[in-house]
Amino acid sequence: MNRLEDALNAIAACTSPEDMPAVMRRIIAGLGYESFSYIDVRRSPAGAEPPFFQTTVKPEFSSTYIGEGLVEHDPVAHRAARLNTPFTWADIPEYHDARKPRRGVKPRSRLVMEAAFDHGYTQGLVMPVHAIDRSGRPASAFLSLFWTERPEDLEAACPAWLRLVGLSYHERMLVLRGMDAGADEPPPMLTDRERDCLLWTCRGKTGSETAIILGISDRTVKFHMENAMRKLGVHNKYHAIATAIQLGLIAP
Repeated sequence: MNRLEDALNAIAACTSPEDMPAVMRRIIAGLGYESFSYIDVRRSPAGAEPPFFQTTVKPEFSSTYIGEGLVEHDPVAHRAARLNTPFTWADIPEYHDARKPRRGVKPRSRLVMEAAFDHGYTQGLVMPVHAIDRSGRPASAFLSLFWTERPEDLEAACPAWLRLVGLSYHERMLVLRGMDAGADEPPPMLTDRERDCLLWTCRGKTGSETAIILGISDRTVKFHMENAMRKLGVHNKYHAIATAIQLGLIAP
């Protein structure tokens, strides 16, 4: 659990968007990832600047990805914009298609995966992250974590706490870019029990374990968590924790 607390505290300590990539790279290095990208997936008007992104991938891959406009055809980005749960590249048909010989004109979505393979990235974990900006509009992005060699133990390389780290990264990035929701409004008022349930969940406790610690029933823990999510305007416990930390309502 120290790894999660250290990661969340390091993200919260960042004072500019430029500070963030080095922090994330340190967090994921111990899990076997070589690099990562953070990409805004909100739709932009035609002719607008490319979406905001940060990356620690090889410069040649980044140049190809951005220079050839592959971001608009990235099957990872398209899937991440629709989902809430993490997935791997292997969950995308284009990943498998790109590994098979093919003649003739290739779809640009396939070219995205081929470009990754050409630069030594063989597999990746994708974490969609969704929030609301200060205008009340969806603010969605995703983090793509790259492996040069597929880990033997995929579950160990994708621990549950990593999803919370990804959501916290996104929430902090919105703040540092001046896009966070409710920036000019006071944070919602959570009860002591709602904060307690969020805090123990953040520390990796299940609903049943939290109930024992707090001396309440499982059903009451669920009640407090649902109330906290409603007040925070989110739809899952990971996002609730990330938002509560960013607002200073709980400290990991």
